[in-house]
Amino acid sequence: MRNWKAYLLASAAIGTCGLAAPAQAQLVYAGGASFPAPVYRYLFDCHSVQVDGNPAGPTWPYPAIGSIPAGTFEPAYPISPSCGSGTGDSSGLFMQILYVPVGSGGGKRALIAHDGSSNGTGFGSAPAVALPIVSGWIPGWTDHYGYPSVQFVGSDDIWNSTDAANYTATGNNAKYGNIIQMPALAGAVVIAFNGKDGAGTTLNIANAVPAGATSDKATFGYPGNYTGLNLTRKALCGIFTGHITAWNDPELTKANNNVALGTGQIKVIHRADGSGTNFLFTNALYRQCQGVTGPLNTADALTASPTTRSWEFRFSARVNTACPDALYEANNLINWPDFTNDTCSPAQPLNNNPGGGVFVGASTNGGVKTAIESTNGAIGYSTTDFSQPVLSTGMQVANVQSQYDVDNATGAFQWPSPTRINNAMAAVTPILPDANAIANPLNWSSQSQVPNPATPSSYPIAGFTWLDFYQCYSQTRDSGLGLGTFQNMMNYIGFHYYDSHAAAILKSQGFSPIPNAWRDPIIPLITGGPSQMGNAGDSANPVCKTRSGA
Repeated sequence: MRNWKAYLLASAAIGTCGLAAPAQAQLVYAGGASFPAPVYRYLFDCHSVQVDGNPAGPTWPYPAIGSIPAGTFEPAYPISPSCGSGTGDSSGLFMQILYVPVGSGGGKRALIAHDGSSNGTGFGSAPAVALPIVSGWIPGWTDHYGYPSVQFVGSDDIWNSTDAANYTATGNNAKYGNIIQMPALAGAVVIAFNGKDGAGTTLNIANAVPAGATSDKATFGYPGNYTGLNLTRKALCGIFTGHITAWNDPELTKANNNVALGTGQIKVIHRADGSGTNFLFTNALYRQCQGVTGPLNTADALTASPTTRSWEFRFSARVNTACPDALYEANNLINWPDFTNDTCSPAQPLNNNPGGGVFVGASTNGGVKTAIESTNGAIGYSTTDFSQPVLSTGMQVANVQSQYDVDNATGAFQWPSPTRINNAMAAVTPILPDANAIANPLNWSSQSQVPNPATPSSYPIAGFTWLDFYQCYSQTRDSGLGLGTFQNMMNYIGFHYYDSHAAAILKSQGFSPIPNAWRDPIIPLITGGPSQMGNAGDSANPVCKTRSGA
């Protein structure tokens, strides 16, 4: 393993000595999940040639992807201070990775069809959407997607049996080999809040910031701050099921050192578009809120004899199902109460908000951030890279209870930090006993969900996002470059999983490298057995020797 790791990290030296710089970098086309897109850009620009965009780009940190108006170029990402190379291209390969954040579903469709174009079967057909990061190294006709090809994608959605069947149906296995799936990083879904109650008064947070959170802020060098807003498991479930409806609710007061946080309406901001963030969050709520009960709403809770209602998360998946057989499961899009009707045919009115909670939808994590920051009394969910302490100007985030805290009555609350995210995802160790088990992406998928971690010091709303590759790659390369796509992919994989600068970049954005128990099977996954990655036409590779390659 040590020798292969050294190869992954040092393969830049192979075939590149003495070569003159070519007219343009060797391009690798990718796209998919928006959840990790900003941190991917920092990683890609550290390892490979920086995507330069507008030379007058911003200072660190980069604004959220999608925040640039449609029809304009996104500026360059600055090189992350955690990179170790002030100019990027630490690999020296003169390759460049282009990644367009079109969403997990769009990424998987592109991979299945091997279509990076904008014709609707690949990366989508929405040219009005803000342009992806562009570069002076690439021809003008690739300044906006779709791309002419696709080599790998990112997805918050696990590879499932439907994806596998669709890929088989295309016949692309005969060209590109099997699909190789590996967890890319672990991330948290944070509970973000406005900071003011429904009346516009600053929340009266009586609890101190946890000492461990202050220590994590210093350890990771974050410019913003954690908070002392603590939400019990019951409070989390009550808010997001529409039963805790005001900031003076007794459940909130009890966790705030018996001091009322404020008054006025709580407004729940949720994702109105499909997203991996929504999947991770609703997956946690479905599991963590089982058996939770409480009053109908805050007004009921403040009476002498409050009623008892179920606070289980019972919003159905927003998919086309035959009524009344709604699917109560985690999904990229959920029938939140403000959607009014479901998506059945014919559509049926939703009746899932007996407590009268106020729900407001917003598209993209950036849209959620804008809605929370502009709405008194707002609370919602987003990702670490849109929030404090990662961003000094980000949303404030609450601390929540893990199952361990609930079961053992610890009185502790967990904040989203790389260490606590890693603890959560380390709660499950994959069982992959042989090469065939390792090669099957469905085995990775089925063991990767941790919706309710019960280990100590775990942030309980966390999950993996994934990188999906083809098995076989074309040996075609640009003139003057010593490495083809396969070697470039191998080198990036080595950087991503084993380079300390890559780990530092992930942590700088509030993410965590994957636990070692998940990282260790990646080397046998890609170097041997039926999933061995390689060059198309390589006679030594039992699969790729007969494939044309991506």
